[in-house]
Amino acid sequence: MAPARHVMEPGTVSRNAAFHAHCQWRWLVIGFLLALELGVVSPVQACGLEPTYKGGLTISYPGALAVAVAVADSRRSGLLPPADPGAVSSEVLLQQMLADLRRLESRLNAGLARDGMAPFSVVLVGPGLWSHYHSTPDGIRAEYHTDGPLSGHTVVLTHHAVLRALLKGNLSTEQALELGLIAYSGSDTAPIRSTFDTGFRSSS
Repeated sequence: MAPARHVMEPGTVSRNAAFHAHCQWRWLVIGFLLALELGVVSPVQACGLEPTYKGGLTISYPGALAVAVAVADSRRSGLLPPADPGAVSSEVLLQQMLADLRRLESRLNAGLARDGMAPFSVVLVGPGLWSHYHSTPDGIRAEYHTDGPLSGHTVVLTHHAVLRALLKGNLSTEQALELGLIAYSGSDTAPIRSTFDTGFRSSS
């Protein structure tokens, strides 16, 4: 006796396709609303802090959305200050971010191992401010406002509010990692993680 065949009713395929499309659209809307809440984008200008900003929105970069969600949770819990997109102009905010990234370079130099390390990238999730870090005989040297990550190397994902909390000593790298406020992406992230941990610990 031949097994009974399941005959799909007319219209089932189209209904399933519509359902999946609805789910995808729903998550896109959630991501966009989250970006608005974080001050990542504004209704007027949604491609960074300036018209020629390199890198643009980074919510789509692997791991970036998870960091953004963790930042939103930490804002609600009071661990991080609430977002206030209109507090300063985009130009001033960009300069603040660059200044804090230079302070990060100094902290990383304090934790740099004697034998150096491979290059890596840091991205501030939201506006998509990328920077590249290279180990040299004189220590770590950074390039700021770059076009995306260094190919084949570790990427460190975090948020400007998290970086500020780390620099002020209000947050440890261990706590940030546990809460998902910082993420390391790549095949060999241990040396970079160690440098971050040691650099901030030695300066606290």
